[in-house]
Amino acid sequence: MHTQETAAVPPSTGTASRRVATVTVLLAALSSGCTMNQTEERTGAGAAIGALGGAILGTSRESAAIGAAVGAAGGYIYDQYNKREDAEAENARLRQENEQLKQEAVDD
Repeated sequence: MHTQETAAVPPSTGTASRRVATVTVLLAALSSGCTMNQTEERTGAGAAIGALGGAILGTSRESAAIGAAVGAAGGYIYDQYNKREDAEAENARLRQENEQLKQEAVDD
């Protein structure tokens, strides 16, 4: 009787990268229900998107890791930009309200 042995074939690097990206995206999705502030949410979402993009465009786990790092940085920068815009809008609203109160005080 002749038995044929089959060797275990390791997954390709592309498959491994996609698995890493999938796990990263799933972790980000699961943790989004936790109590996270807006900065953490945006940074995490950026990391997940970056990891997925790195895994799709790259051929190694390093590509997914680099994508996650770049995405996290992008998410953080985006968050800080939005916070600055919100603060400037609030300051403008308060200045306008202050001017109205000054005008009302002069009119009385």
